[in-house]
Amino acid sequence: MAKIPELKSQYIWLVVLIVYVVPVLTPIGAPFEMSDITIEIWNFIEDLPEGSIVVIGGAYVFAFDLESSAALIACLKQMARNGLRVVNAPFAVEAVQFHKYCIDAARVDEKQGGPWKYGRDYVQLPYMPGGSAAYVAFLEDVHSAVSTDVAGTPLSELPLMNDFHNYEDVAVWVCPHWAFDQVVRYAVSERNVPGIYFAQAAAYAGYSPYMMMYPGMVWMTNGFLGGAQYEKLEGVPGLGYAVVDAYAIMSAVYIIFVVLGNITMLSKMGEEGEEMEEI
Repeated sequence: MAKIPELKSQYIWLVVLIVYVVPVLTPIGAPFEMSDITIEIWNFIEDLPEGSIVVIGGAYVFAFDLESSAALIACLKQMARNGLRVVNAPFAVEAVQFHKYCIDAARVDEKQGGPWKYGRDYVQLPYMPGGSAAYVAFLEDVHSAVSTDVAGTPLSELPLMNDFHNYEDVAVWVCPHWAFDQVVRYAVSERNVPGIYFAQAAAYAGYSPYMMMYPGMVWMTNGFLGGAQYEKLEGVPGLGYAVVDAYAIMSAVYIIFVVLGNITMLSKMGEEGEEMEEI
């Protein structure tokens, strides 16, 4: 019987690494199912009047928020394309860095060739401590809740902030963070501000009932798949595409390894049988 080469673990992990890295460098566009809710979100943003103010913010946890960035980055590109304005409102310390990462990754700032000018089209506020009280204060009177942007520039010197006073000026609140329940309670439920949640997959099941409680007011995407769906709608393959591609290819590779592993096992059993017969 022909000898089957042994499947060494280092070779298996090398293949796994390549499978994960290649889609990041060159997304192949593996097929995936579109969500009607993701389409509704894209259409909602698409239909907002030029100059509308969108608040992006919430709290917790940078490690999980990367999963939300796929949809948010594509949405930022859409908002910049349509002349919308964004106020990043962080209610957790690490949210400031996350907002900057997404703005940079979307390349919407004029310094990166985008249409947005800081202060006129988007503003990054500093961390606002206080939890629930901070949300309420911000929604009721922005300029009383926070006096400067993250760099210490007075809000009165930023043209966008002169048009933003309270919740009545907010077209929609986009949350790419874990604590969407705070947004739903204080913005959606109490002040009738629509809410969009670019949810991590782990949070989607827990927060999805809000869509049934507030139909036409609350929408959610689901993890990296939701990000890939949004990227497809906007025509900008990115992190969501890369992850979905990696999952699809890796699923096929796992099956191949299982088959090869079983062939190797059966081959060894055959060799042992022959040795026993010779004895």
